[in-house]
Amino acid sequence: MSKKGVSSKSKKVKKEKKKRKNIFGTVLAVIIAIALLSASGYAVYYLVQRGQKVMDDYSGNSTVTTEATEPVSGHSLAQIQLPTIKMDNKSDGYLDGAVYIWENMGYEVFKGNVADAKAYAESINNYKTLLGKDYNVYNVVIPSSVEIALPERLSKTVSNNQWENISTIFSNIADNVTPVDVYNTLGEKRNEKLYYSTDKYWTQLGAYYAYSSLAEALGIEAVNIDSFKLATIDTEVLGSHVSATVSKETKNGNPMLIKNPDTVKYYNLSDTVAVTAMPLASDEIIETAYYNVAFDEESTPIDVYNTKECAYTVLENSEIENGKIAIIADKFGYGIAPFLTANYNQVHLIDIDNFQRNVKNYLEENEITTVVYLNGIMSANTAAKTAKTDAMF
Repeated sequence: MSKKGVSSKSKKVKKEKKKRKNIFGTVLAVIIAIALLSASGYAVYYLVQRGQKVMDDYSGNSTVTTEATEPVSGHSLAQIQLPTIKMDNKSDGYLDGAVYIWENMGYEVFKGNVADAKAYAESINNYKTLLGKDYNVYNVVIPSSVEIALPERLSKTVSNNQWENISTIFSNIADNVTPVDVYNTLGEKRNEKLYYSTDKYWTQLGAYYAYSSLAEALGIEAVNIDSFKLATIDTEVLGSHVSATVSKETKNGNPMLIKNPDTVKYYNLSDTVAVTAMPLASDEIIETAYYNVAFDEESTPIDVYNTKECAYTVLENSEIENGKIAIIADKFGYGIAPFLTANYNQVHLIDIDNFQRNVKNYLEENEITTVVYLNGIMSANTAAKTAKTDAMF
């Protein structure tokens, strides 16, 4: 065979090998991509399902799910005409990441939907089923400032409707669970300082108004806010909206928010209230102060609560002989718990982010049968948050 023929054949073989190598590389890349996507999807799926599996194992019922269902009860959320925002000067705002900026204040954009709302309601129903008939279960979902403190002409353009979302939760909560309407309570007071300007959490004034609605649902009398002594932190602080708006262009966060720091006010506990807590990664219950007043330039409004990183906190009022209540909550719970000390001997605040025990065992050990699930609307529409609460069982 001539050298020319060998050369041609060799080139052809090399070409075929290169072609097969390219095909193999493409197939391998596709397989890797699918694997990565599957792993990512499974991680999310695992977070949602982990707590549900714990509940299934605990109840012996593998059919318990958090899937969306049709309305299961006659519960409904009233729709009333809320007052207009007095400070609305018809100016426009703008989005900075996931935070809407208007008049030097930040508002967390809400993108929850019907499926999220139904899944949350079904989880609450599961909690009641697992706790049993001897427990009185209440549910509170707190709207965020974008719905309450921002004019509708702006909120409707950047955020999903929170009244509709909470209404969906109400209509899907079982008849043996009591939903508590704080949406309209806060809405009617919307011109007061219910939320921080630079942070996603409510002020204690906002928490008090929610307490008044919860008290009505519980069948107790809400204590007048003047019964609590108001105090103010001297140091002005910046909240989570500032850190959420850090970018290459604004390395310290949104400049309009930085110009408008928050002043934190809180309502002191009675001298007859003792506070104990279980710190994270500890088996030791400690005596502590409920409020932290030692603020510095790194503090945020939520830092006013000294036990915010504990698994649970117990507020015990020696002046009241009877009554125990458990608040199973995200960080919004810290604002409302102090007011309940005026009505109950013991208020147990269980932090869904930090609590790692079986919650039913805890309730049984402490002889608590009144349970309030309380969450900000963002938590109520976040599968990972629901999974954390599920995992308590």
